[in-house]
Amino acid sequence: MKTTRFFVLFVAAATMMLASCDKENNTADNQDSQTEKMIIGSWTETEAIYILIQNGISDTSSLLEDGETSEITFKADKTYHSVYHSFDGDSESNGTWAVSGNKFTFSDEFGPMIYTIDQLDATVFNISIREEGEDEDGPFSYYNIIRMTKNQ
Repeated sequence: MKTTRFFVLFVAAATMMLASCDKENNTADNQDSQTEKMIIGSWTETEAIYILIQNGISDTSSLLEDGETSEITFKADKTYHSVYHSFDGDSESNGTWAVSGNKFTFSDEFGPMIYTIDQLDATVFNISIREEGEDEDGPFSYYNIIRMTKNQ
């Protein structure tokens, strides 16, 4: 009888734990789904900043020159198409995108780049990436900040 009670309690506890884990996964999936819905659409880069810090020296530069623009369209099928308008002409790229929590991943022919979503609402989408490494000049930190506004 004690064995049966123990078994019933064990099964009940295991079921509650599994149901709890499933609810947590569903909540995370729902949040990712909501984030994805907000991202889908056409965006214009308003600012793209590159920061390199090495040997105590910080070098900040804009990846968009005056008069240059960049537009990106995120599609519901998790693909994207971007167009960079420069003085030398337009260049286009395609790839895939994904969301997991506060991480946003771009993937193209060069591989994936995983950004942190810093801000996302109906009109603003800001992402950033930070990487560290070392080259012949020593250790460095690299930051890339991209700020976008949604096209109407």
